[in-house]
Amino acid sequence: MPSMRERNAKKRARSRAQACALEDLTALLEELEGVADAVVVEGMRDVEALRRLGFRGRVEVCSRVGVSDGDLVEDLAGSSETVVILTDFDDEGKRLNRRLTRLLQRRGVKTKSNLRRAVGRLMATLGVYAVEALDNVEADLGHLGP
Repeated sequence: MPSMRERNAKKRARSRAQACALEDLTALLEELEGVADAVVVEGMRDVEALRRLGFRGRVEVCSRVGVSDGDLVEDLAGSSETVVILTDFDDEGKRLNRRLTRLLQRRGVKTKSNLRRAVGRLMATLGVYAVEALDNVEADLGHLGP
């Protein structure tokens, strides 16, 4: 059984890894501003979470009332060359990502799946799989200690 000292050391190492992942995620979101014409998320809380992390680029919500996926794709196809889809990393979010990717690519819009995967890896390091959960990550890391 690990000693208290070993458990605390593991906790500090995990906290450092998460702090680095948060820094990397913030830098990646900054990079997205220059690479993608728009980022697509599932809901308004996702938009708020991205804004709190400093993302200033265009964000489109795919679950707006009265707006079908087809309408969203038409709007994006008319105004964007490159899009990053940041739906959640749960089963429903993955299905939505596949559907939107297929529809957008049919309309000639490039989707940056490599950037989605990079965001997903960093979120997994942070222990979150829903974009809206990023909203509390910075505060939670502050409570973990040095």
